[in-house]
Amino acid sequence: MTKGQLSGIILSGFIASACSQETPFDDESTTSEKLLYHKHSVEEILNASDDEELVRLSGEIIKKIKGKIYLFRGETGEINVVIDDTALPDKKVKLNSPTIIKGEVDNPPDRAPRVEVDDIHYVF
Repeated sequence: MTKGQLSGIILSGFIASACSQETPFDDESTTSEKLLYHKHSVEEILNASDDEELVRLSGEIIKKIKGKIYLFRGETGEINVVIDDTALPDKKVKLNSPTIIKGEVDNPPDRAPRVEVDDIHYVF
């Protein structure tokens, strides 16, 4: 084997390795943004969340309640979410689709917590 052939094989290995690296599904977020939105369960938000806490939830939007308020279902329960048009990809809410939402907890003393959605990512 010549030096040129060996270099080609090594280079091919590096390229194949780089191409096979998995990236997270929400790779459009910057590293600092990922650190701000902590992953929580619906149960954690309902039982022990701070007002204005930034959260990330996985689940699905299951129905429209009224206006901009929707019901979101995660593995540990259901919570109301408020979705403004600016948070919607394609300006449409897709019901019963796997979804990641990032938002801010709205937790006043006079009602159950809900999440004001900053960003929606549909997982297909």
